[in-house]
This record gives sequence, structure tokens and C-alpha cells, in this order.
Amino acid sequence: MKLKTAIIGLGRMGAEPTSRLRGLLPNGWDPISHAESIMSISDMELIALCDIDSAKTEKFSSIYNVQKIYNNYKVLVNEIKPDILSIATRTDVKSEIINYAIDNGVKGFYVEKPLGRSVSECEQILNKIKGANLKIAYGVQRRAMPIYSQVKEICNSGIYGSVKHIVIEFGRNMLLWSHPHSIDLIVFYSNSIDVEYISAICSFNKDYTKKECIIDTDPLVENAFIKFKNGISANIIQNEGNNVRIQLTHAIITINGEGYSIDINTEDKIKGAFHKLERKFAEPNKSGTQIMFADLAQAVLSSSNVESILPEEILCGTKILSGIVESALKDGAKVFFKDIRNDLIITGRFGNLCA
Repeated sequence: MKLKTAIIGLGRMGAEPTSRLRGLLPNGWDPISHAESIMSISDMELIALCDIDSAKTEKFSSIYNVQKIYNNYKVLVNEIKPDILSIATRTDVKSEIINYAIDNGVKGFYVEKPLGRSVSECEQILNKIKGANLKIAYGVQRRAMPIYSQVKEICNSGIYGSVKHIVIEFGRNMLLWSHPHSIDLIVFYSNSIDVEYISAICSFNKDYTKKECIIDTDPLVENAFIKFKNGISANIIQNEGNNVRIQLTHAIITINGEGYSIDINTEDKIKGAFHKLERKFAEPNKSGTQIMFADLAQAVLSSSNVESILPEEILCGTKILSGIVESALKDGAKVFFKDIRNDLIITGRFGNLCA
């Protein structure tokens, strides 16, 4: 049985062909779009596309040979009755779409990041999905990419001791447009959703409207520090390179350049200096987007859990993002996880667009 699948939102992640990026991405990224990934999975059939922009629906209908196109997601859900819905829209409309789809028979969701604009919005969606025994995957595909998964296996093996600290080097970027990926990798490698506190500095646009519980902008993250109750800590810094560094008891593991390679630095002749280097390159493989869609399809078909990400991890990531803003509004003061406001809305607005 093939699962009827539809896409709402035909932007870069929803439908743009990966061919535009060929030669620019390491192994494990191709295909990156929802449309290409869905069409590569034997258990899924892409049967409908939806976007408010008719030019996009016409364009991608032709590219992917999908005949059923819509400009209204409610009409799509009512007529097509999809098993799985891919949602790659702006965040301000995701909650409305997901809630309507849950109430009208959709069984599984693949949602691009971020899931919601506040902790309470995210929590409401996840609780409703759980209560209806439905399935959700989330567009933080690095955790599913083989090279990132391989590093987690190495960290969990104990061969180099335990994880002590995680550093994310994703350049100078905005909170909701970019850092859901950073935060998810921190949660992924910390093996924890029990955060103790957060301390962060952000830059806010001068024209943003600061109302009670509404931050109408997408802050630029200068730096952030996250401390977990299991003792692991993490930093987001502005170094370029798209690298992830993991400090273990007896090694430093670096994922270089969006997963191009792994460096494992260990002690050799100089005690305390991790100067012995082993390098492994990413091999051709399925993409993280493909793997997560396949995982979602299997969960829907077998009524099992989505293995690549847990709802609790999605919620934890959302709460950390809110905590970064809470701390930045207090000039970097520690904000304990229990004190983060569930109703703080971050619109992620940049110019005329929201994340």
C-alpha cells in the first residue's frame, strides 16, 4: 500500500530541485527537497501540491508530473484525504494547517522547522498529534544523515569516554531562520531534554515591536550557552564553516563543513594534547530528508514510533530557542528552563517574511 502524500508550501525545501545545488553539497544532502525525497520512497506516492502562488503550483506540477494542484490547503485535505502531509510553509500558518489536517484524517506529518512560534503553540500541536496516535517528523535532517548518526554512535560507544561539551559553528545567523538546526544537534548529541539553564546574547532589529509576550523579529544570535542537568554543556558561536565540535573525555570529534568529513583528534605522545588525527569522509548515501520521510512512512504503516526524532526533542528544541531570547532580553543573564515563558511568541520576521 502506498501512502497518499501531499505537499503544502512549494519553496526551497518543499519542492525546489536539488540540481540547483549539485556540486555544492557533501554526500548525504541529495535530495534535499520534500518532493524529490517523497518520490524516491516506495511506500509513498506524491499525489498533490499546494501553494498560494499559482505560478509555483503550475511549475512544480510540470516538473514532478503531479496533476492535482491547489491554492487552498483545506480543499486539498478535503478532496485528496492524504495519509501524510508535508508542510513547508511559513511558521505563522503551520498550527492552523496542522490542526485542520488532524481533524480531517491525516495520519502523519513532516513539518519544516520551526514547528511553532511559541512553546505553547508547539506543545498544543504535539499533544494533539499524540492524543490522536498520529506521527510527526521534523525538518532537522542533519540528525538523520549517516555521517551525523555515525558520530552519535561513536559518542555513545564509550570508546573515547563521555560527551562533555558541544560547539556549533554555523556562522552569524538568525534564531528561527537557522538555529533550530543548531539546537537540534545540541539536543541530539547531549542525549538529553533536561536543560538546567540558558545564557545568551542576541542583537534585535531596531524596528522590531516589543510587546508583552511578542517579539516581532528574528533575533541575530551572537552567542548562546546551554547547560544540561546531565552535566553536558553546549555553545553556539559565530565561527564560520558549518562545523560541529564534540569534546569527549579522551577525544575531540569534529564534523566538518556540513558533514563533508569527520575528524577524530586523540592523545598520542603528548598527554592532554589531542594531536593525533583520524579523518573519515562522508560516503554516498541516502539524504537526511529521505531517511526521515521513510521513517515517517514506516511509522504510519506499522503504527510504530518515528525513530529519527521524538516529540519531546522537538518541544525541548523549541523551548531552548525561547530561552535564548529570554536570556538575551535580560542581557545574557541565566534563565532557568523552568522559568521560560510558554506564551512568549517569536514571529521570526525578517523584512516582510516570517521564518
